[in-house]
Amino acid sequence: MFDNFSALSWCIFGILSVLSVVSWYIIFTGALNLFLFERDFSRVKTKWAEVPGYDGISDYARNDKSPLVNLLVAGAFEWAKINLLSLSDERKDEFMADMLRHEAGILCSKLDPGQTMLALTASVAPFIGLLGTVLGIYHVLSDFSASASEPTLVMISGSIGETLVMTAIGLMVAIPAVFAYNIFAGKLRKTREQINALAAVYHKLLVYRLKSDEL
Repeated sequence: MFDNFSALSWCIFGILSVLSVVSWYIIFTGALNLFLFERDFSRVKTKWAEVPGYDGISDYARNDKSPLVNLLVAGAFEWAKINLLSLSDERKDEFMADMLRHEAGILCSKLDPGQTMLALTASVAPFIGLLGTVLGIYHVLSDFSASASEPTLVMISGSIGETLVMTAIGLMVAIPAVFAYNIFAGKLRKTREQINALAAVYHKLLVYRLKSDEL
């Protein structure tokens, strides 16, 4: 199958192989991370309401290192500082909300499985494969033109058919990346909504419940 590959064709094949390995690594690790987040979110969502005040949050944080819990802890420490400022309650609430949105955005970015790389693979892999096919056909035709014997139709079609394999490889690399990109896009959208909703819940917990703790 690869008898007519030139050195440049082998180089292109290597690039496609690397893109394939990287994209499948992103797919597997991204799927695992999103699965673990979904499980963690369900657990934390039902547990946060049991936390009694600032001291309870500190104990909670020592026993649970979940990123979602760290979001609550970061908000608690920030609220302790905001509450000391000579500001109206409304302004304190705004500062708290902005801080939690910022931390939620950081957490969302960490859950991104590698969408940029998947998009890159999906867009360039078919063209790289096509380039390999074009170079392979050029290499085959150059060999035939330099040959002393007259090439037959069977020889030409067989050799060119082998070079078309590169286009197929490019598509095989790109198609899983396209599917994974779109599936992850939907999952990440749902994840961002969940994190932002949890941040809003934390905001109510910190502002209204901890306000009575006289931090």
